[in-house]
Formats: sequence, C-alpha cells, structure tokens
Amino acid sequence: MSLASLFDHQLILLATPRQIGVLNWRPGQMHWLGEFAADAAGLAGFNKLILKHAKLPVLLVVDTVDEDYRSDILPHVLGRARDELLARKLKQVFRNARFMGVWRQARETTGRRDDRYLLAALTDADWLTPWLSILHREKVPLSGIVPLALACQHLLLKLRQQETHTLLAYRLNNSLRLSYYHDGLLRFSRLIGGDTPTQLPSNAADEIGKTQLYLTGQRILPREARLHVLLIDPSGQLDSALAPLNADPAFSARLIDLPTLARALRIPDSFLAATPEIAPLAALAGEALQLNLAPPELLQHHLEFRWRRGLHAVAAGIALLGASASAAYWLHAQDLNEQARQLSQQQVQVDARYQAIARGFPTRAATPEQLAQTVALARQLSIPEPDSAALMVAVSQAMQASPMIRLDTLNWVNAPEPQGPATITLDAALTPFDGNYRAAMQQIQNFIQTLQAVPGLHNVSLASSPVNADSSQTLTGKTYAASLADTPSARFSLTLEFRPDNQEVRP
Repeated sequence: MSLASLFDHQLILLATPRQIGVLNWRPGQMHWLGEFAADAAGLAGFNKLILKHAKLPVLLVVDTVDEDYRSDILPHVLGRARDELLARKLKQVFRNARFMGVWRQARETTGRRDDRYLLAALTDADWLTPWLSILHREKVPLSGIVPLALACQHLLLKLRQQETHTLLAYRLNNSLRLSYYHDGLLRFSRLIGGDTPTQLPSNAADEIGKTQLYLTGQRILPREARLHVLLIDPSGQLDSALAPLNADPAFSARLIDLPTLARALRIPDSFLAATPEIAPLAALAGEALQLNLAPPELLQHHLEFRWRRGLHAVAAGIALLGASASAAYWLHAQDLNEQARQLSQQQVQVDARYQAIARGFPTRAATPEQLAQTVALARQLSIPEPDSAALMVAVSQAMQASPMIRLDTLNWVNAPEPQGPATITLDAALTPFDGNYRAAMQQIQNFIQTLQAVPGLHNVSLASSPVNADSSQTLTGKTYAASLADTPSARFSLTLEFRPDNQEVRP
C-alpha cells in the first residue's frame, strides 16, 4: 500500500454483464453496499447510491468473457515515441475497441533489451454503457477500469506466492476464471461462464488441462515447466479437483481456504464468507493501477479530482506549517518571557542587596560634584608657579640691551601641565618716538631678536604693532615733528613663553 493510499476513500465496483457490486473502502475499513442487477430497478438503485457518494473516486473492476490479452515484445523507446508506438500497436491488435490498455511489465536482459508488454482490451463492452452513463452524468471521478485478472494478481501478492508459473483457478458468481501469472505478472486469463457445468470436479480439472495445453501451444508456458495451480472456491466445489491435478506430474495444485484468504487480506472470516466477491477487490484497493482500460475522456473528472485534492493537500500543508511556526514562536516568546521574569527577579534581589550594603556605608560629607571640584582645585594648586625672579632677570637683560624700549605691563599665565611653559604677555612702547614708523618697526624687531637670544625665553611673537601693515586696511594717522613735546610713543605688544633652561622639557 502506497503512502497516498492512506488518504484514499473510494468506491470499488465489480461489474459483470448481469450485475454490479459496490464496495466502500478506506484504509483499515470496508463496507459492502450491495449488488444491483442490470435492469431498470437496479440502475435506479445504483444511481441513488452514487448520488450519496458522488464526491468519492470510483474504480471499476470488470469480470467478463469478452476480454482479450496479448503479450508482445517491442523496442525500448521513451517519451512521445513510446506513446505513438503503443497507440499504433493497440490500434493494430484490437482495431476499434474502446476499452483497451497496455502495461510495460519488464525489460529483456539479453539481445537488444527490448520491453515486454501486456496488451488487453474488452472486445464487447456494450453492457457497461448504462453504468458508465450514470457515473459520467453525476460527474463521478472514475479512476480507471481494470480486469478482474489484474485484481487477482494483487491477491497472489497478498498470499505471498512466489512460484514462477502460477495458474489461479477462481470460482466466483457461478463462473470459473483461469489466470496465468509468470513471476507474479499477469500473462493470460479466460473466464468460463456459468452455463458451463464446471461444478463437476472432472470438468474443472479438464478446463485447467486445456488451459495448460493452450499456454504451451502459444509458447507462453514452456513445455517442461510445471504449472502451480491455486484453487479458490468459497462454495467448495473445486475441492475434489485437487486430487486429479496433483496426480498429474505437470501440475502442483493447492487449495486456498477462506480462513487463509481472510488472514492474507486481514479481514474477518465471517465478512469474507458472507461476501466472497470482496476478496479481489480488497487486494486491489489502495494499489497503483498498472493496467487501465478506460479511455481518456472517462478519466477527465478524476483528473480534476486529483488536482483539487492536491491543492487541498498543499493548503493543508501550508496551514500545518504555519500552525507549527506559530506554535514555535509562541513557545519561544514564552521562554523569553520566563527569562525576562527571572532577570527581573534577579535585578530586584541585587537592588535589595545593594541597598542593604549601602545602608552600612558612612554618611557622605560632600556630594560627588563637590568632591570632583575639590580634586580639580587640588590639581590646579599642585602646579608649581614659575620662577618670577628668573623671569624678571631674563626680561631685564633684554631691556638693558634696548634702552629705547619702555616696559608698561608684564603678566603671565601658568601652563595646565606641571612642567609646561608659562605664557608671557608684554606691553611696551618706543620712546622717544619721532614719528618714523619704519625706524620704530626696526627697533621693535631688534628687541624681539634680543628677547629670543635671552636664555629661558622662547617663541617670541608680535601681538600688536604700532603700524597695521594689513593690505586690506586703510592707512591712517599723522606724522609728528621730533621737537614737539607731546610726541606720542609707538606702543606694541609681545607674547612669549618662559621656561627656565634647567627645567625638564617633556614631549
């Protein structure tokens, strides 16, 4: 049973020219819905039953004498070439038969390794038309039409028969069906109708012998092969044929009783005894169709049914996947919430411990901001003041070398670093000043060079000049006579750095 069959629920019909039986099957459960005769009342009852199960797929199993089987070996081709080859072969063998099909059974192991096919057809199927008309009118998804011999092949698999040459003699509905299987695959089948006196043991054994001769004459069965015969008869009329067959060395016969058949099919003995027709149907249920005699136009509704079921399965899978993802995310969210709750509890515990420890600390005399200001002030006070005497000596040396320079103000700013130089701002004037700015600028420049030469004074620069030499500014002022008493002085400002030569210089 395939994985797809676990989701199947279908009706399996057993059709004969006289009647049709209906089996309601699903995996692990089946129910016989009854039989309907091939008359007006039977068709009406069948139509009413189909209306109740119109959405279920239907598999039609036919049991009739109007069937034909041919075995043939054809070249191994694939794709469209194979389809065209098989269509021509079916048309050639069965001409205008409506219900026909082909089954690729195996591939030869020697020679060209051609393919072995079984071709089958219903040569006269007019009696099927009323039943098929009801199915088509109600748009029932017909999955296929298969011969009863193919259902019996699956019955052999359930019985675990492994003989190479097997002939199944199955008495059902007052008819005897003889089917030959080679390595478990159907090769030939014939039905002996109820009007033939097969109820006599000798006649049943004779029919089996005739079939063996026919198979040998058609080279389907090797002449030296021993034919293993399985007898299945719920009515028990084939029991007496067992001894004559076993007396013939060409046969090896075995009788399959109802309990053995019920165990193989896993159905109750009482159910099988009441409805023996269900045995081949139960064996075929849920299996893939290897030989389908239905024309494409009858399978259209089943194709639509499969598409709908596939879409529903995909939708159900997506819904299940979404539900699984939602459940996973929900569980993950619950886990995160639990972790957050635990962290919150740990935070509360840590805060409580901190508060308990903090209560044991001494009372603070000052705020942290005040402590920071105190530390900053202490660092500032720890910076050593420059040596003012050394500074005055250095500036005095430069002043003595420039007697025309008058010192007005001198101030300094300590460096932020303990070992940094002090920044000196020096305001001075040139006296006496006769109004000659060129000579005044020369005197100021000489004074700057004199300061640069004094040890401890560095980076001397002119901060302000008595003359604005910027080309973008307008030159203003007046000249003065040297004899005037109120002749103004030429004022200027210098900036320089003071670092004693014995002080260590850090980068």
